[in-house]
Amino acid sequence: MKWEYTLTIDKKFIVVLFLAALTLGGGLSLVYLDLKTGLDRLQREYASLSAQLNAYADALAQLETIQRLIKQLEELHYNETLSLPAVQIYNMTRKSVVLVVAGNKSGSGFVYSWINCRGYIITNHHVVEGSESNVKVTFFINGKPTQVAATVKGKDIYSDLAVLEVENIPEEAKPLLMGDSTKLLVGEPVYAIGNPFGLEGSMTSGIVSQLGRVLRLSELGVPEPWGKYSIVDLIQFDAAVNPGNSGGPLLNSLGEVVGVTFAIETAEGIKAFIGIGYAIPSIIVKRVADSIIAKGKYEHPWVGIVCNSSYIGGVLIEQVEKDGPAFGKLQPKDVIVEVDNRTINRVDDMLIYLERYKSPGDTIRLKVVRDGEPISVDIVLGVRPE
Repeated sequence: MKWEYTLTIDKKFIVVLFLAALTLGGGLSLVYLDLKTGLDRLQREYASLSAQLNAYADALAQLETIQRLIKQLEELHYNETLSLPAVQIYNMTRKSVVLVVAGNKSGSGFVYSWINCRGYIITNHHVVEGSESNVKVTFFINGKPTQVAATVKGKDIYSDLAVLEVENIPEEAKPLLMGDSTKLLVGEPVYAIGNPFGLEGSMTSGIVSQLGRVLRLSELGVPEPWGKYSIVDLIQFDAAVNPGNSGGPLLNSLGEVVGVTFAIETAEGIKAFIGIGYAIPSIIVKRVADSIIAKGKYEHPWVGIVCNSSYIGGVLIEQVEKDGPAFGKLQPKDVIVEVDNRTINRVDDMLIYLERYKSPGDTIRLKVVRDGEPISVDIVLGVRPE
């Protein structure tokens, strides 16, 4: 038996297959075109991002160069190989140093900043205390005195600083540059400008005699309860200053403000300068002044402990105040030996650290020796009572 096979072609199937192929081919073409368009867009974006990255790299290199130059300048300055002549320092700062008269008291001050067409002047708390409603400031521009009324923006007895607000400040009275008091060195030259005994615009020179001094406010005649606290981190210098210099700037050899003159040592029967002056350091001045300008006040950090000021080897606690942040966490006879991993040898070290870098609401970690055993204590700083 012989088998025969017959091939039958379904024309409709061929047409459908052909149409499907056309459709698939068109779809693939569209996909290809979309992919090609997307690839072109990605290539353009890549080129743009590459250009931006190159620009950022160039800017970063320039910034690193600038930072390196600034560091070299600072090193030159603090190695005493870079400094300005005293004449130049005086001429670049004198128009910004003012005479402050409050009632029957007078002192000095300097232009700190301009904000929204208002000028802010720093002086001492004790210069304006008791006469806040009757404060006048005199500028000395090109030998011509110009007196204007000033408003006490705010003051802080614990740092003996006050900020005055003045309208229509002379254009020539530019804000003085603020330096970094933490980089001062003993023996470094400093310059004081002020109005001793009403002698306006007087400049004297000397050196940094010591750093980190602490003065109890009661020693300055401040009554309790303020008198039990201290002004810390003070700069001791020997540039001649006298009554009337209070509130004036202490300048380094680049003409930057590194402190605010506020007190002198006196001997029995002598009320003039005997070789020891004190200035509030710029690192604290900036913290206090910026807060007063923004909020009208400055709040000091507070732990709430009474310590043995003569103890060496840490902070020996004598009393913990009931309403203070340390109540229930510290106790008498505890010895604080570290604050935030910083070794503390005496109470002044702790006070200086807190005043320089901490604010109410900050948490500090203390390493405390209690009954011969070290423990760790966290305390949230409060606001020093007024």
